[in-house]
Amino acid sequence: MKSTIKYLLYIGVPLLCAGAVLLYNSVSGKDPMNTTERSSEMGRAAGKGGPGGPGQRALPVSGHVVAYETGESGLTRLGTLVANEKVQVMSELSGRVTAVNFNEGQFIRKGTVLVKLNDDELLTQLTRAEYQYTLLEQRLRRQKILLEKDAVSREDYDKVQTEFNVLKQDIEELKIRIDKMKIKAPFDGVIGFRQVSEGAFLQPGSNIADMVDMAKLKLEFSIPEKYIASKLVGTQASFTVEGVSRTFQASIYAMDPQIDIATRTILLRAQFDNKEGLLKPGMSARVTIQTGSNQRSLFVPSQAVVPDVNGRFVWLLKGGKAFRSYVQTGNRTTEKLEITAGVEVGDTLLTTGIMQLKEDMPVIINNL
Repeated sequence: MKSTIKYLLYIGVPLLCAGAVLLYNSVSGKDPMNTTERSSEMGRAAGKGGPGGPGQRALPVSGHVVAYETGESGLTRLGTLVANEKVQVMSELSGRVTAVNFNEGQFIRKGTVLVKLNDDELLTQLTRAEYQYTLLEQRLRRQKILLEKDAVSREDYDKVQTEFNVLKQDIEELKIRIDKMKIKAPFDGVIGFRQVSEGAFLQPGSNIADMVDMAKLKLEFSIPEKYIASKLVGTQASFTVEGVSRTFQASIYAMDPQIDIATRTILLRAQFDNKEGLLKPGMSARVTIQTGSNQRSLFVPSQAVVPDVNGRFVWLLKGGKAFRSYVQTGNRTTEKLEITAGVEVGDTLLTTGIMQLKEDMPVIINNL
């Protein structure tokens, strides 16, 4: 009996479910085959129009036709402030440090003793040499009197004279060595962090501290080679730095005699009077100079130039598709950037949708 009931349930339940589905479709007016057909159509559509597939839709973008424009006479570049003078204060001789006479960050006058090394042994040698000098000087005077009376030979007199001269030179050398045991500031400036402590033993060439002359600063920046004929030496450069809401003036005094072949730029140096001590070596500066003449160049919208690990590039339109072209840039204006290499007159530059573009991606220009 139980077996018969199980058999009826096993056959009847699936039949009831199938009947319910057919009843629902007949009431709602749906064709059971439509679901399968729609799935097939969606599969075919996906095969035609997926991203990057042969049926990819063109991305609408804006374009800009590259043409010559008259640039501004003011050229803006990035520069760096460097110290007028900078040295590593080092020991010329070996010896134990007996005194450190400066505080880190202190302004030091030229000739101030910064560090003193133990000179006891040298002072002892000097005392002994000076005593011998006195005795030898007296002996030389006696020899001279005897020589005038022909009581000694010329050879004996010359021998004493030579000993006297050698000892005199030894004394001078000892005084120089003793003086070098006092390590002094080479110029007026600010002393940096000390690298030695009292009691340390220094070898020749041991670094004691850096010293920087900040009363005047040098401003270094590069300009494209095409501006070499602008006669910039002797003119003024204005610059600004981060964190200071002022514009400073520096006088251009030198141009590097050779061009950097890697960047096709040339280095300029200007001098800035830092009497207020407001600026520090190593600060970056935004430098503006007047080139003296407006030049026609290729300018493109700044937002169209994209930086990456390999440099800077723009997207160009070629054959209805996006094409990446690496460029070299020059002067910058308020809204545009000069292109010195990588694009040509008549090229169509893509200016919108930059972050969505990919190489060989179909595009359509909706605003030129």
